Amino acid sequence: MPYLLSLLGIESSIEGSDHLLCHYINDAANIQIIRLMNEAKCLFEHIAFSGERILFAALPESSLEIYSPLMNGIRVSQIDCKLLHVNKVSNL
Repeated sequence: MPYLLSLLGIESSIEGSDHLLCHYINDAANIQIIRLMNEAKCLFEHIAFSGERILFAALPESSLEIYSPLMNGIRVSQIDCKLLHVNKVSNL
């Protein structure tokens, strides 16, 4: 896992900074749009397919907005990135 993170440039961007390594899994049956928000600015947007796992770096005060389709509209959920923080990277 650390090798994969270094290939993606995530591990080196987090070391020595105040960013958190965060992990989100789309456990819904359909596609979601996720947006990393910081002080009303969108820093990152991604289409998350069902079952997809996403690693991203975020500031502690950031939140993840999740847009899920419903029969009569869109449900918007918000998760504080501190709750998505990965505490330790293990060697697999």
